[in-house]
Amino acid sequence: MVKFFDAFDSCSRAAFDGELYCHNLADEVTTSHSIPTIPIGNIEMPMLGLVVNDQQEQHIRVDTTMMPLCMHSKTVAIESGVLREDLFLCSKLWPVDFGSGVRKACKLSCEKLRTDYLGRYYLSFLFLIVFFPNFITDLYMTHFPVVPDWFTDAKKTREETWRQLELLFDEGIIRSIGVSNYTEDDLDELMEYCSVKPHVNQYEFHPWYDPKSLRIYCEENGIVFTGYCPIAKGKILDDPILVSIANKYDKTPAQICLRWSIENGVPAIPKSKEKHRIAENRDVFDFCLAPEDMNALSVLQSNPKKLVKFDDLQEKFCLPDGYKLRGRVYGVPVGPLRLRTVSCSLSIIPSQAVF
Repeated sequence: MVKFFDAFDSCSRAAFDGELYCHNLADEVTTSHSIPTIPIGNIEMPMLGLVVNDQQEQHIRVDTTMMPLCMHSKTVAIESGVLREDLFLCSKLWPVDFGSGVRKACKLSCEKLRTDYLGRYYLSFLFLIVFFPNFITDLYMTHFPVVPDWFTDAKKTREETWRQLELLFDEGIIRSIGVSNYTEDDLDELMEYCSVKPHVNQYEFHPWYDPKSLRIYCEENGIVFTGYCPIAKGKILDDPILVSIANKYDKTPAQICLRWSIENGVPAIPKSKEKHRIAENRDVFDFCLAPEDMNALSVLQSNPKKLVKFDDLQEKFCLPDGYKLRGRVYGVPVGPLRLRTVSCSLSIIPSQAVF
């Protein structure tokens, strides 16, 4: 049985046994399925054994894109003795599958994960590459609600994509629908045609960057705002104010960041490959930040620092198995590749590029 606790009350804590969920969150997102407060983001192969061998991890949420290494690791986790009902599996829709391709893409994700449903299906930021034989000619970022330029009617594509997601939700194939990086304007458009509101909006959130107006918008519309980059990719951990507060509570700066998110009512999405870091991330429910410390952390936002910028994104990505470009399917051989503006962990030269 799933146990709930009030993660939005700054003075509450869980009787911790690995079950990290938000109290009454199911009502807020109009679905009967619980959503973890401190999940595990983008699980990777070296991290798999840490999850499936840790008997304290009784309710695990893993989140990834439609990428082969991540998909394989989650499948192995399911086949390694972890109960399916204790896994909250998330996946993300690849941009070439917008519109009529949504159902097929979702079914493929479920097939690769050896499951018949997903805890959440995201519309998330992703990237596309244009190929010619033996070299790459163009590289650019796109993220939903941005639609690839080969769709002639962007708004119609967004609406069709959402309709397909609503059908999957009604059928129970996906238990909740998430969006990433949606601004208030993006959500305004979505509200015009949706019959099922997005259950979650995933956005950058940490003591250096707090989009308050967007959080208020989500709260007023029954959308759960969740924060990625909760420790600002580690860049904030040496901040003197944060270090001082961490010393006061005998906690790490990362734990203070996570606790700050929780006390702001924001489920955080940390990511780690190290077992001790995973344990550290969940050890944030035995203390509360005093009002003066919350105020001190708010001072850090006087000079906001947004780390994820889509016009100049420096991240590591890999392409999904059988990457599709303008309707064509290509194999993706593994190997190192470094590009002009983005470092990729997989080679992305198609085996047979024909134009």
